Amino acid sequence: MRRLPGRDVPLYLSAQTAGSVLGTAAGRLLCGPSVAHPDVNYALLSVHHAAPATWIMLGEAVATGVLLAVVVRLARAPRLAGVAPVTIGALLTALIALTTNVTGGSLNPARQFGPWLLSGGDGLLWPYVVGPLIAAVVVGATAVAVFGPADGERTRL
Repeated sequence: MRRLPGRDVPLYLSAQTAGSVLGTAAGRLLCGPSVAHPDVNYALLSVHHAAPATWIMLGEAVATGVLLAVVVRLARAPRLAGVAPVTIGALLTALIALTTNVTGGSLNPARQFGPWLLSGGDGLLWPYVVGPLIAAVVVGATAVAVFGPADGERTRL
């Protein structure tokens, strides 16, 4: 939606990725070897059935798209600011619960990166990156097409 200056994108992505890696490492440090146990595997997301990676990507894209569409709507309506935190938190909880069996419920590429890296690259990463990125591009492009580019101020709907 062009609300984040392009020069800030690398810093934002770096902070998200570093937070994932540092958070996973802190979990290992604080909780000990049990975090590395195969049953926990650094909290690396996986599904308990043989879901194709493309289904995981599609599930992540759809769930992330729903979340981002609601965030865009809330961000463009200042009168909804009071309900935004509860709405987003409840929606995120519901989406994770609904996607857990299909994707593991990430909805954020950085969420999978730290566990994936610390587990030695064990498991899938690309569907958890590609799906949310597709959703971000589609929702952002749709918002710009419908509402126009953001001008730095919230637009009233």
